[in-house]
Amino acid sequence: MTRRPTWAFFLSLSALLVGCVLPPRQDEGNLAVALYSGWTLHPAAPQQEESNGRDAILAEVPGRVLSDLVRAQRVPPPYEGTHERDVQWVEDSTWWYQTFFDLPSEWSAVGHGHLTMDGLDTYATVSVNGQEVLRADNAHRTWTSDGFKLRPHGNRLVVRFDPVAQRGLAAMQAFGMALPASNEDRPIGQQTSPFTRKPGYQFGWDWGPRLAGPGITGPVWLHPGHGRRLDPTAAMPWLEVLSMDTDVAKLLAHGHKGWSLTWSENDIQHQVQWHEDTLSIDQPKAWWPRHTGEQPLYEALWTHQETGKTHRHTVGLRTLEWRKEPDDFGTSFQVEVNGTPIHARGANVVPPDFLEAHDVEGWLRLVELAKEAHMNMIRVWGGGVYPPDAFYDACDREGILVWQDFMFACAMVPNDKAFIENVRQEAKEQVLRLRAHPCLALWCGNNEVAKAWRDWGWQDLYDLHGKDSARVELAASHLFKEVLPEIVQEASDVDYWASSPSLPDSSGDVHAWGVWFGLADWDHYSEHGGRFASEYGLQSLPNLHTLREAGILALDDEALQFRQRSRMDWLEPGFDGWDMMAHFMAKTVGIPEAGNLEDWITRSQMTQAEGIRQALERHRASLGRYAGSLYWSLNDVWPAVSWSSVDHAGRWKLAHHAARRANAPRAVIWDRTREDSLQFMVFNDLQGSANGMLTVNCCSIEGDVMKRDSIYVDLAGRSSGTFSFGEASSWRPKPTTSYLSWSWHIPDNPCKGSSLWTSVASAELGSPTLEISATDSSLAMTADTYVPAVHLVANVPGHFSDNGMPLLPGAMTTVGFVPESPSHDTDLQFEVRLGQ
Repeated sequence: MTRRPTWAFFLSLSALLVGCVLPPRQDEGNLAVALYSGWTLHPAAPQQEESNGRDAILAEVPGRVLSDLVRAQRVPPPYEGTHERDVQWVEDSTWWYQTFFDLPSEWSAVGHGHLTMDGLDTYATVSVNGQEVLRADNAHRTWTSDGFKLRPHGNRLVVRFDPVAQRGLAAMQAFGMALPASNEDRPIGQQTSPFTRKPGYQFGWDWGPRLAGPGITGPVWLHPGHGRRLDPTAAMPWLEVLSMDTDVAKLLAHGHKGWSLTWSENDIQHQVQWHEDTLSIDQPKAWWPRHTGEQPLYEALWTHQETGKTHRHTVGLRTLEWRKEPDDFGTSFQVEVNGTPIHARGANVVPPDFLEAHDVEGWLRLVELAKEAHMNMIRVWGGGVYPPDAFYDACDREGILVWQDFMFACAMVPNDKAFIENVRQEAKEQVLRLRAHPCLALWCGNNEVAKAWRDWGWQDLYDLHGKDSARVELAASHLFKEVLPEIVQEASDVDYWASSPSLPDSSGDVHAWGVWFGLADWDHYSEHGGRFASEYGLQSLPNLHTLREAGILALDDEALQFRQRSRMDWLEPGFDGWDMMAHFMAKTVGIPEAGNLEDWITRSQMTQAEGIRQALERHRASLGRYAGSLYWSLNDVWPAVSWSSVDHAGRWKLAHHAARRANAPRAVIWDRTREDSLQFMVFNDLQGSANGMLTVNCCSIEGDVMKRDSIYVDLAGRSSGTFSFGEASSWRPKPTTSYLSWSWHIPDNPCKGSSLWTSVASAELGSPTLEISATDSSLAMTADTYVPAVHLVANVPGHFSDNGMPLLPGAMTTVGFVPESPSHDTDLQFEVRLGQ
């Protein structure tokens, strides 16, 4: 097979990168002490005396058992090679954490205390000085202990974690039947995840490993006195925006009796006018989703008039509702902010990492990645965890709406009273914690539970028929249609959606997986059911540096093959993600060179990028049929072959660059659904108007203009328009040897784009000649013929300002590059790879 053309050259590079460190979380409780230091981990019950023994391992809290074992070199790093297999024993063992603490000097008169533990994953027993003070069985809750006696010196705190599968199996046996859990790759009868309130992804998924060990995953706070710190499910005052215009905003205050309110913006206090339970804000500044307006944030400081306790939260003044009304396509599912329809564009997110238990920085990076790709919505998927406060604070600041799942995914649920009450407390805590955030757009009961029960054949696979089937279905209905919506309705003003995707297909949201799991072509993104695409995507390989850091050097490396978890035996026995990637690459950019890892990376990423671009653009240009487009997924939990647009190391795949271009607030999109006419939709999501000539060219592959036309386009802010350029047949004399280009000539930032009439695999492109020059921070390229996409690679890890973009004949394209490391010993090498 002929090798594809590449270009390589060298230069010296020296750069300085500046990082920042986030401050530690501060607790608002009076005299509270954070117990971060002095923790040890034990594989057997530790001794009572203040001696940790030879088996003791230094532990980090917050942290995980597996992370501590890796740091102590007791187990190999699970992300490297096939070491996931070598650490499975960790979840089957009992583990003890221990620390000793003295009382601070200001506690000299304190004889008793209590604990607040913001994360115990999962089955934990907590004791202080030999006295059991707490038992926990839900990783998604905050736990507060009973009171206990304190000593001035040498207090001993021990946390014991029981094996998660062992406890889950006992719960399943007590329930009397196995429940469906399609993600958990264990035999039926050994799948315990439905019975355990632990992040579902830790039991394994088709994009992630099984690493289900325990850990103290949140801060541990010691409080003085018998009394408990305020219960996380206790009601606190909050504000609901009833109405708003340019003159006044009217807010309803909930639970404010006995509290006084101080209202401020940028530390400047403002007067508010009260009328019973409502207050008015004059000249309000509205909060808008990203690009459609600003994100001003006010501060509400509540002071309890009797105790002096304070409660502080930010307020973004906005109204938000989901329109569900009959129309030409079925029933709409449209989010409106401040009365304006918002086309939601973004991605699903999974937890940033397995080993980092309290990874605030990782969650903040996800918000930054969404911002850089012009997203205005993130879906927090139900198989992971509830993100930390800092994540929602960042979404508030950046104008990124959050579709928030409750933590249920691809599994049925038991209906015993203890389980339901456990979930009730979890849900109430999370709803109360998040309700003040203007970014919070929707609570969703679960991921794919209703869809799976209807379409995945669980009843036959798990032998659930008759009364058993009715029992399981009733349990899910009770939780997702009664318990959870009641909590959301009582404690917040956020809409609730029972399950994603919803049923029937003519309304609500859809997981548009026909392109991947069903072998459909790109036209599927213009024709599928549903009114809001909340999942879809394609797999690709991560970047080469990321694979090398995981010890993967070749395509046939066992560690790489081991990470392909997507199985599609219903298509044909043995059919998996490798076969599916090959199928779509053949149709899009051509099959990679046999055994060539770099070519597989390039072509799989180009194909994924094209699929994401097609979906985002088709959904956006659907004239209201699809009100949102959230692809799967933004990120990875480990270095893997997956659907992410950013790999586990935080390095952009080509799909993330494609998403950034497709989501641009001002954009020109070719309407590919019109075969009879050449039609473009032009978008202006920004507040200000935009106008200029829209020029369209049909060119030969060599760049000769064969036809050109222009239309003047003048769009008001937050608007769009459709513009036709006549019969399509007059624009494409020979589709395989020509391409379209377009440019909306608005001042300062013209909107440009181009596309082949057909796929790269079907086009007659020839072999272009490239002229390339580079500096220590940029790369400039010029091609003599049309290049649909280039894949830029450097021999040191770093970030290109753009990648995967086309090159127009004779036009110079300049791209910036910033290395991840501030210094390195090797000369910088760039490689320009073509998927043609």
